[in-house]
Amino acid sequence: MTQISRDQTLAQVLVDDDVFSGAEAAKSPLSNVLSNSIGGSESSPVVSGIDNDWDYIHLLCSDGLTKYVSDEQIAARLRSLTSSKQTCEDLLQDALDGGGSDNITIIVGRSFRNDG
Repeated sequence: MTQISRDQTLAQVLVDDDVFSGAEAAKSPLSNVLSNSIGGSESSPVVSGIDNDWDYIHLLCSDGLTKYVSDEQIAARLRSLTSSKQTCEDLLQDALDGGGSDNITIIVGRSFRNDG
């Protein structure tokens, strides 16, 4: 898996500056304090490009998933993908089973294969 975005929180800024570890940031109250937001006075949105073909499975999710499900479990679910809908439902259940109580947003998909 490759993460192409990052939290725009004060805790993440401290991780980027090598002040906090990822584990410390996750437990910090600063993980809920935004450092950037759309419409903010000094907004600077992060835009990333990604490869898009059948070999890539894309996951768009909120921290309501990643706080409660390990990267390894998410990767395992994506590797065994047979249906985007079923994978989303399985990941949602994983998050709920892990104690998820935040908003949990999950979108899974891949590019359409055109074989001719």
